[in-house]
Amino acid sequence: MDKNIGAPFDICFVDADSIIYRIALKTDISLAKATEYYDKAIEDIEWNTVATEVKVALKGKGNFRYDIAEDYKGSRSTKPVDEALVERRKDLNEYAYSQGHFQSDNCEADDVVSIWAQEALDSGVNFVIAHIDKDIDMVEGWHYNFTKETLYYIDAAEGWYNMCKQMLTGDSTDNIQGLRGIGPKTAQKLLADVDTEDMVAKVQEVWQEHHPEDWEARLEVCWNLIYMRRNWNSFHQLTIEQELS
Repeated sequence: MDKNIGAPFDICFVDADSIIYRIALKTDISLAKATEYYDKAIEDIEWNTVATEVKVALKGKGNFRYDIAEDYKGSRSTKPVDEALVERRKDLNEYAYSQGHFQSDNCEADDVVSIWAQEALDSGVNFVIAHIDKDIDMVEGWHYNFTKETLYYIDAAEGWYNMCKQMLTGDSTDNIQGLRGIGPKTAQKLLADVDTEDMVAKVQEVWQEHHPEDWEARLEVCWNLIYMRRNWNSFHQLTIEQELS
């Protein structure tokens, strides 16, 4: 159901990867119909966020994270690759590029919308990010979940907390190794009552307890894989001290 849910935004940044994937699953429809679904999804986001402008990012070629961890996004699944799905996603991506939507080469679409958001924050532009990816919830600003049709705000402290929580849990979906035995509830307990400025130190302390010999290297890999970049020159392995100090 279409409904205007937000105050007018100057611009809406869309992570369209999940839109492409969901449409590509509909293998019983033609490519022409699939592109219609894609256009409608973007139009609905523009309408629902009352955005003056929409910028869309989606998967491109390569990803610097594979240079940091070869098994990034590795799958334990024994199911054969669905070639039809792969081909449909490729065709939809090519269509989106032809519409001027941003090809996120050497990174991910969520990195791109995070960078756009940081640029908007720095410039005082009123923006919203449309996505369904929990990783982007570490980014300060307005967010729109286009599946649930909900608008919510992440302030700087909450974004920092969300990042630190993932530094403990990792992300099994993308094969990002966190700490064994620490899920979201345990991470929440560990960070409870910890001041924002002390959270990274707390995370480092917990990692050191679990891996006393090589905790720094392990944590740095985990953090690099989950951390949404904030500028165009950061598509490589960063150090926690340099980036978060």
